[in-house]
Amino acid sequence: MMNILDLIKKHKIIPLGTLITDEEVENICNCLTKADLPIIEVTLRDKRVIDILKEFKNYSNISLGIGTIRSKDQIDLAIEAGASFAITPGFSYTLSEYALESGLTLIPGVQTASEVMAASDAGHKTLKFFPAELSGGVDRLSAFKSVFSDITFIPTGGITNKNITNYLSLDNVVAAGASSAMPESLIRSKSWQEIINNLEEIKTIIKAI
Repeated sequence: MMNILDLIKKHKIIPLGTLITDEEVENICNCLTKADLPIIEVTLRDKRVIDILKEFKNYSNISLGIGTIRSKDQIDLAIEAGASFAITPGFSYTLSEYALESGLTLIPGVQTASEVMAASDAGHKTLKFFPAELSGGVDRLSAFKSVFSDITFIPTGGITNKNITNYLSLDNVVAAGASSAMPESLIRSKSWQEIINNLEEIKTIIKAI
């Protein structure tokens, strides 16, 4: 079976969003299935998210990631929900160690060279670069390439259909995280077909790179 990092690298995109109802989980999972994009990052930006995570156990074909992880309790929550991976907005040695002990794949967030070094020292070789567009974007990641040749990145924050090609064209970028793949406005308005169309458009853009 392909491990989660290899699956992410294969598809080159992690759609992310904040889901707050069981209906949203059902429909988003159906959207991802129809678009043949079996990965999602659900962010813990709303306390209602906690109540819907158990619904993902009904969709074993979807690899669930939990984002905005900031505490050990949230790592426990991710494991209880059956998540394949967890993502932190920044680097925490404590959370890194706890995830390792728990057997959960963690993709820590970084922004600076010092944070990349700290995460690398802790054993992480695939890192989230966040917030990408506000942190130097493509130019900073290009500069990181020669210094951190053993590190790959998943830029997140401000990634859209218009700029995703610029990021994925970099040798040290293996995937991108994008809320634009399933915008909150479309989720709340139950615009499921529009979300499917958006996911398929992103896949087409990625295939052309």
